[in-house]
Amino acid sequence: MKKVILKNITQILPHRNPMLMIDYYKRIDNDNALSEKTFQKGAYGCENGLVIDSILIECVAQTVAAHYGYRSLMKKKDASMGMLVSVDKFDFYHPILEKSKIDIVVSKTDRIGAFKLFKGEIRMKDKIMATGNIKVFNPEKKDS
Repeated sequence: MKKVILKNITQILPHRNPMLMIDYYKRIDNDNALSEKTFQKGAYGCENGLVIDSILIECVAQTVAAHYGYRSLMKKKDASMGMLVSVDKFDFYHPILEKSKIDIVVSKTDRIGAFKLFKGEIRMKDKIMATGNIKVFNPEKKDS
């Protein structure tokens, strides 16, 4: 696994603060990726010292977006805009405290045209904190 070195994660993501939910992106291969996020005290998406569950789903979605953004950057193409269209069977096993560093792992499990299905896992020190599936719509641009 190679850590992607970028001056700024916004090179591959359209998200901006306070909605930027990943700090680093690591490409694994064409169908799998890993990102990292450290939640600072009082950060957007934290309440009463805990990370809100729905923010973890957004972390998974943004890891997928970073994966496609990175691929576009490497091909020197403009990234096509995608969107999260559904969340399925997301389970939250353990609460995550502010100031915690998490790893977000995504794996593409299927593709139906421009729709792609991903399994996501939130890990903290190799302990699985949450898992679930998302569907994204990502019409990749064709070369002209």
